[in-house]
This record gives sequence, structure tokens and C-alpha cells, in this order.
Amino acid sequence: MIAITWTKEMLESAQAKARKLGEINNSITGGRGNLAGYLGEEAVASHIGAEIVSSHNGREKYDYDLIKDGKRVEVKTKRRTVQPRDDYDVSVAITSEHQRPDIYIFVSLQFERSEGEHGSKVYYGLKNIWLLGMAEPYDYFTRAKLWKKGDQDSSNGFVTHSDMYNLAISDITPVEEAQLIWLGQAASCG
Repeated sequence: MIAITWTKEMLESAQAKARKLGEINNSITGGRGNLAGYLGEEAVASHIGAEIVSSHNGREKYDYDLIKDGKRVEVKTKRRTVQPRDDYDVSVAITSEHQRPDIYIFVSLQFERSEGEHGSKVYYGLKNIWLLGMAEPYDYFTRAKLWKKGDQDSSNGFVTHSDMYNLAISDITPVEEAQLIWLGQAASCG
């Protein structure tokens, strides 16, 4: 995993998109994660040189976020107050099963602090954006574990907000291998 660059302009663009979008159908956090999701997209797009399509018109905006070398990329972003570790999970909510990306890229936004309960947390002071790795959808869903809404992770007390497929960061393709996938030199995860 690597820390990737983010700018004030990326944050402002993400804020504008989040305000415009409001609450979306099937949102796990009632729209509170929109800003995080858009900021994850902005940072990843800049890092890999991709085109952002998530705020375009049409059906495609619901099925993936970015286009890179003809590949459809869905960015999945989590907010945290600590640097992610390899034993932490990445997630794809069951409400996202309709999406049709060629690849998932997983990101964590690390903040200085948060306030509130799991479903209503507010995060303050962005410190880092972590590019965790990537996974092809078939491989991800084959190996991920389905967590039902209300399940509690005994390692950290996190209670899931909705049904979701989780996989440890250590089980996705690391960033170094991820670069090879873009060149067509690797095709499997893990």
C-alpha cells in the first residue's frame, strides 16, 4: 500500500460533486460517504492517469467510476482514523453487485479524528489517502466473505451497516503488482 497525492483542488471538486449528488439510492451511510468516494476517485484518477466518468450522464455512472486504457475501474473508498493494516478489510456492498467494472481499486482515507457512531460518523482533518491495491471482480467475489448487516467484527468491534463482501487487504493485488495489470502482464490477484 502506498500514500498517494491529493490536492486542495481534488477536495474542492469532490465537495462540489457530493453536494450536487446528495443522497443516492442504496447508500450505506445515507449520502455521508459521497465526499469520501469522490475524493478517492479524484486521487486514484490522478495517480493512474484515468478519466473520471462517475458524474457523467447515463447508466455508466452507476456501473464504474473511471476509465483507464479502455478498462472500467470502480474505486471503493473507506474512511479511517488510523493507517490501514494488511489484516484490515476492503469491502464491496451487496447493493453494488449491479456494477460492471473490469477492476476494483481500493482506497482508504485517513483522518485525524472522527465523531459520532458508526452509521453517523463525521471525519475531520484528512491526513493521507492510501492506495491499498486492486482485485478483478470474479476473483474478489470468489474469495470474499459475505458479512450480513449487523455482523460484528470481533477484531475491532465494527458492526456492518449493510450486507457486504469483505476481503483482507493482504488478499488483494498489491500496488506494485497492480501496475503490471495495467500493462497486461499480470491477471490474477493475491
